[in-house]
Amino acid sequence: MLIIGDMLTLAREYRALSQEELARRVGLSQAQIAKIEAGLKPDMDDTLGARIASALEFPPSFLSQDEILIGFGSSAYFYRKRATIPAPERKKIHSTVNLLRIAIKRVLPHVEIAPKRALPSWSVDDYGFSASNVARALRAHWHVPDGPIKDLTALVESAGVVVVCCSFGHKTIDATSLRLADMPPLIFMNSDVPGDRWRFTLAHELAHLVMHREPHDEMETEADAFAGEFLVPKDEFSPQVSRLPRLQIRDLIPMKRYWKVSIQALIFRAYEAGVITEAHKRNLFVRMSQLNMRQTEPEPIDLEVPSNLSRMFTTLMEGLHFTPKEVNDLLAWNDKETRELLPMKGPAPPRLLRVV
Repeated sequence: MLIIGDMLTLAREYRALSQEELARRVGLSQAQIAKIEAGLKPDMDDTLGARIASALEFPPSFLSQDEILIGFGSSAYFYRKRATIPAPERKKIHSTVNLLRIAIKRVLPHVEIAPKRALPSWSVDDYGFSASNVARALRAHWHVPDGPIKDLTALVESAGVVVVCCSFGHKTIDATSLRLADMPPLIFMNSDVPGDRWRFTLAHELAHLVMHREPHDEMETEADAFAGEFLVPKDEFSPQVSRLPRLQIRDLIPMKRYWKVSIQALIFRAYEAGVITEAHKRNLFVRMSQLNMRQTEPEPIDLEVPSNLSRMFTTLMEGLHFTPKEVNDLLAWNDKETRELLPMKGPAPPRLLRVV
């Protein structure tokens, strides 16, 4: 049996096992597991290969897939900067992203995404070195009307992006995005965040997809500036705030309902727009803390629901008549992963998708 080292690493880290723990389960030494993962001993007896696969709760065919692990691309800097969780749990998140990425890749030969609008690749340098200018340009390019974006997730997915909702197990890590050759752009979103944070995070990751090819020191600041302008355009928001004698938390609650972003994000927008001072901004955050609003804000925003991934699998099963077993065989997964990771139910396949 042939075992691909990266697939063994992926399966092991997804199960949150160390090399030593896996070695004990299958009766090998840690050094032997390390050599297999390094690609130094890919061929082995079928019985041993099956034992390793069984210990990892994956079909043997999963370990033989000719795939590699990839990092988090332009979001890698953000991931490292925010990550304060233990290494094994970070590896679990990394493996979950790779597991889903490979699953999407294996479905694409059967179901193709046909975007309704183009996802551009622009340099902030060409827009006056201003990420806010890029955000305004994208709203115009996509013909987004004035006012709040009703469903940001649907808008992003209409550009061919597959937004994947999965539990990272920690609120520290919000999302990561990937733009790879021969695949649709992917954004993996943490389902454990509130709806307002989901929208800002999604706009932040959209900024990475549009503006950033290589990580650099200013990319997070740029992505935040893009997200703020894309969701709450300055030219529309500033007049709302300027007409108030002095901005208070109570004024921001109806604005949160209208723009569907957090009160904290609106405070930053007011400051960025030059409507309030640094001292006023600090006072508003102090007041939020006094009201116990920093962790749980009033007027929660509903979590948006992605649909492209569920529609891909709905098309696979209803349009191409794949059985659940055939889906498992295609992905080289067990029922458990299919149930836990994939949104198998969704609306009828729209025109955005087509059978290949």
